[in-house]
Amino acid sequence: MNTIDSNQLRMLLSESLERTAFVIVDPVEEDEISGLAPVDFHASIGYAGPSSGHVYLSASTGFLTELASSILGCEPDEVRLESEGMDALTELANIVGGCVIVAIGGEQTPYALELPHTIASLPDTAGGVSCTVESMGERLTVTWCADAAKQAA
Repeated sequence: MNTIDSNQLRMLLSESLERTAFVIVDPVEEDEISGLAPVDFHASIGYAGPSSGHVYLSASTGFLTELASSILGCEPDEVRLESEGMDALTELANIVGGCVIVAIGGEQTPYALELPHTIASLPDTAGGVSCTVESMGERLTVTWCADAAKQAA
């Protein structure tokens, strides 16, 4: 199993956003995060195979609105965050989760993705690899957490 660092995770995320929603993002350094909008919406997707873990996405309201309107091809004021917005975030979790399992295991390693779902708040992600990107002052943070117990086995 390969590991992913924050720069690789950021590249996977950026490419996924550009391909899927035509959303162009800029990287954000740790000391710049406090100047961005807070994250209010979260999604998770798990994976299993030779190793297991989770990918978590956390978006600010403005980022989620931009993502959903880009995917749907509608005006931002037409997006209902609790439905279309969260659907867009879980779809992005599915795409990024797929990219992560290919990055850690290659295309021939048998991994299975769970269904992505929304979560009320993030669990403890200490020890995970994170990156934050922004678009027009709105932010998206992605965290990859490999399960330590399965890795140790």
